[in-house]
Amino acid sequence: MNRLAIASSALPGIADLPIAGAVRAGERVFLSGATALKPDGSIAGIGDANAQTHAALDQLEAALKAAGGSLASLTKLTTCIVDRGYRADVYAVIAQRLPEVRPVSTGLVVAGLALPELIVQIDAEAAIPAAPPRHTRPYTFESWHGQGFPWQGAMVLGTDEEFFLRGQTGAGLDHTGVKAKGRGVADAAAQADLAMVNLKTLLEEAGASPEDICKITVYISDRAYRPAVYPMIGKHLAGVRPVSTGIVTTGFARPDILFEIDVTIVRKQGGQPHRRLRTYHSSAARYGTEQQPLDCEFCMIVISGDRITLRGQTGMGLDEVLYGLSDAKAQAEKAMDNVETLLSEAGAALSDVAKATVYVTDRAFLADVNAVVRQRLGDNACAFTTVIVKGLASPELLMEVDIVAIRKGNR
Repeated sequence: MNRLAIASSALPGIADLPIAGAVRAGERVFLSGATALKPDGSIAGIGDANAQTHAALDQLEAALKAAGGSLASLTKLTTCIVDRGYRADVYAVIAQRLPEVRPVSTGLVVAGLALPELIVQIDAEAAIPAAPPRHTRPYTFESWHGQGFPWQGAMVLGTDEEFFLRGQTGAGLDHTGVKAKGRGVADAAAQADLAMVNLKTLLEEAGASPEDICKITVYISDRAYRPAVYPMIGKHLAGVRPVSTGIVTTGFARPDILFEIDVTIVRKQGGQPHRRLRTYHSSAARYGTEQQPLDCEFCMIVISGDRITLRGQTGMGLDEVLYGLSDAKAQAEKAMDNVETLLSEAGAALSDVAKATVYVTDRAFLADVNAVVRQRLGDNACAFTTVIVKGLASPELLMEVDIVAIRKGNR
């Protein structure tokens, strides 16, 4: 594992501490979330979505160059904007800078980014494989769903080691839009059901299977949808037991989308299935102070070769007790205690972390949570991303951290 493009952070709570623009492990490149925020704390293009998108892509380009790649190495983009009105400007720049690249994508409207002046963040994934990537269901639009910008993409991008899947919603694979257009709980369930059908169809077409799934990240626009959408996930992924993170986000690419799911899909190493540790059924878990009727099977740790992917960690202890009620900093400390324990059980340590992604539910929490997470990671700079979201699995949860680590065998 090589830590590259290391520079002082300007993120709240960890200013002047080093983070890695890129971390390369084999073909895979983990990248820090890219924005218009410069290391000196200034922001390029204040009030200008076009300029900020160029600045974010410049950051990604420099990080990828340090890793031996280029913008053509991008495999997936999770683009977070603070207002849907910026989509046309942001995506037009991305389309201009990534001709013929065809990364898969997920588009979110979020509650905020690291600083209030920031308009867009591109949290990208990349790979530098020996063979050219393979695209399943590539597409080209002169105007993406009538939103005023051109777009080239694909539903699945496959490399030698991994599959990258476009975020799946309740829209048909034929690009005809969302089928369940209401905003009720039943509509969210219908959207989740179709998204999971689409996901399984795409995996089969790309030569993957649900058993290759390591992690799911579930986005909904209202916490009320959780009891409706998770049983659909459980129905379609019965027996898979991925790790998971659940986010309540402000919005999606279009107002009629209520649900989107991202998946991390790693090819089996040497034909061996992924190891899944601390498996559990959602009925036995607490989310904040209460249990929730989700009817899903999950785990805490997935080991795929030398890669370790953890369930998103919060102030919920591994003993199913919430620590730090109304205290985001205390919740972050407990989350990182959990991370340290889980990594140890997987044969790794905090020094093996390749990327950390921090979610908070209020800007007021961001500096303290960032500081705790970064301090616990020690001297080894990793890729680092922060997002302010509308909510998490329960109102009591104020922060969550996603962790990916690479065990020493692949350094």
